[in-house]
Amino acid sequence: MTSYYFWTFTCLGIGLFLGLMEVFIPSGGVLTFLTLVALISSIVFAFIQNTLFGAVYMISIVILVPCLIWLVVIVWPYTIIGRRVLLYPEEDPALRPNSQLLALKQLIGKHGITRSKMIFSGQIEIDGHKYNAISDTALEPNLPVVVVGIDCMTLLVQHDNEPQINQQTADINKPISTEIPEVIYDPFA
Repeated sequence: MTSYYFWTFTCLGIGLFLGLMEVFIPSGGVLTFLTLVALISSIVFAFIQNTLFGAVYMISIVILVPCLIWLVVIVWPYTIIGRRVLLYPEEDPALRPNSQLLALKQLIGKHGITRSKMIFSGQIEIDGHKYNAISDTALEPNLPVVVVGIDCMTLLVQHDNEPQINQQTADINKPISTEIPEVIYDPFA
């Protein structure tokens, strides 16, 4: 009687080798197909040898293959092909966060004043800084606006029906109090 253990483990070794090569060599799925053929062949040889051995072998393959795939997914980003396919923000300037966009996002919800006549676009001023803005309606100069969003590095604004009063301006325009505080008698003095 011929022993099929040799062919079982030979096909397993070939399948694992081809599966590992799929990580390093871009074959368009050919190596994956050959890996599956080798693994299925090894399971068939195991069942030919012994039914119990074939069942145990098949269960171990079913457990082993997903574990190896998980390991390959962990290792693949560190291979030459993996580094070329995957993009990392620290290596690609296009994927880095844009500091100007982040600064504009901080302005959403802030209140400002139109500095030019806005026929759908113009300039606004927020906290002493001028920004390009777009509005869905035409706005006259010196109208209060609120930033509602960003579109392509341009602020989206709407007319602010309830303008927020700048605290510094409110303090400057506030008259000085001339009231004299009432003198209160201190019984403990």
